[in-house]
Amino acid sequence: MSQQTFAEGYFRSGQLTLHYLDWGNDGATPLVLLHHVNSQAHTWDAFARRMSVDYRVVALDMRGHGDSDWAGEGNYTTEQYSSDVAALVEHLGLEGIAVLGGSLGGRVALVYAAQHPELAAALIMEDVGAVRPPTISQGHTDRMAAGDPEFDTVEEWADQLRGQNVRTPTEYYIHNANYATKRLPNGRLGLKRDPMIQRGMVALELWNYVEEVRAPFMLLIGSESTIVDEDQQQRFRQIVPDISMVTVQDAGHVIVHDKLDEFESTVRSFLKTHSL
Repeated sequence: MSQQTFAEGYFRSGQLTLHYLDWGNDGATPLVLLHHVNSQAHTWDAFARRMSVDYRVVALDMRGHGDSDWAGEGNYTTEQYSSDVAALVEHLGLEGIAVLGGSLGGRVALVYAAQHPELAAALIMEDVGAVRPPTISQGHTDRMAAGDPEFDTVEEWADQLRGQNVRTPTEYYIHNANYATKRLPNGRLGLKRDPMIQRGMVALELWNYVEEVRAPFMLLIGSESTIVDEDQQQRFRQIVPDISMVTVQDAGHVIVHDKLDEFESTVRSFLKTHSL
């Protein structure tokens, strides 16, 4: 089968109009991708293109991100993001879904899988745990208070998005900066995201949802990331004894960018193990 290309679509979730990418392959097992905070659906493009050969890949611009509507302050809980995934699944008539999320998207995937055991056939979380500690929450609050940066060029935004990460190839940041930014009234480029998202990044624990997951469950961890500490790993194993927990070497928080080949092969192996 030849590699797929994506189509863009929109659907309603409550009062919001949300945007998604559909890589086609009707009849194949659906693979729903949920991005990281302050990102957007195109962050998955390289991975989605590969996986679309064998799966129906759908990548969502979560509320407040990318080309989806902004929800405003107080409307960015993990459960509200999950309700949007449910609306997308209903809109497309999907069943037997593998849901994969990175960071914030991983927690949303967790909640969705716990709330919809009849539809979720597999759950994959990329480098995120069930706990957002107050230190992480405060970091988001501080960044919001500082205001969003603005730049003149996509290349400057790519450098900003890269930060100190030397593992991910530059072309990933250029690609994402093209989709993650928009031209502002002053002519400069700003992020396509609602600043109020940061206020939803409160401290939380989602162990009650971990206890409700019935689907095969994999947690991917970047060896160079400190997000999922040993205490959380141990608790995951206690609650879900058969969880597949894989550490990807030389990868940071966004494993799919740092180590695409390893990320793809690990996801494929997990899904095939469970006949997906």
